[in-house]
Amino acid sequence: MNAVSSSEPTEATGRGARREVPMAASPPASDAEPLSASVMADIAAGLAEARTLWQSLVRYEPDGRDPVRLLATERYEAWVIGWLPGQGVRPHDHGDAAGTFVVTSGELTEVLPRLCGAPVERRLVRGRTRHVPVGRIHDVVNHSLEPATSIHVYSPPLTHMTYYDGMTRRPVETVAVEAEQPVLGPRAPSFLLHPANRG
Repeated sequence: MNAVSSSEPTEATGRGARREVPMAASPPASDAEPLSASVMADIAAGLAEARTLWQSLVRYEPDGRDPVRLLATERYEAWVIGWLPGQGVRPHDHGDAAGTFVVTSGELTEVLPRLCGAPVERRLVRGRTRHVPVGRIHDVVNHSLEPATSIHVYSPPLTHMTYYDGMTRRPVETVAVEAEQPVLGPRAPSFLLHPANRG
């Protein structure tokens, strides 16, 4: 998740972060249907339990989050993200993709901005899973004093994201997300589905 350039720098910047570039026009609509919330949660849970596949790949960078793309298929992709205290994104959606994420260590807070009143904050401890439907605006922040780690699944894979003003919920910019080569091999999804490889 590496922000190459944008009118307003995202906190999601980092040495190897997901590559984002500003879009001059409206993004094309995807005709791919997202996987169901339960299937996405199962993929996230399977990855969370298969820690030996990704634990050594997590990056905790002081200059910003540095997500690692673990898996990618035509229907979904998965990332692992390390969060140092105080790191977050900013209010955003995931374009035409639905998202599911699970906290695998530490503690994160999901922030849901509202037009009237204070934003809703949900504290997420290890093992908590959140589903983010297509079009939902949210933010994720590490308000704790310790690093945190999370697994994120997007279906279909991300092609663009829109960032919003947290007070007005008006769009600030839409950025294209460039696909990165996943670090896990093509057999990893089958590995995750085998019960012997969980836990």
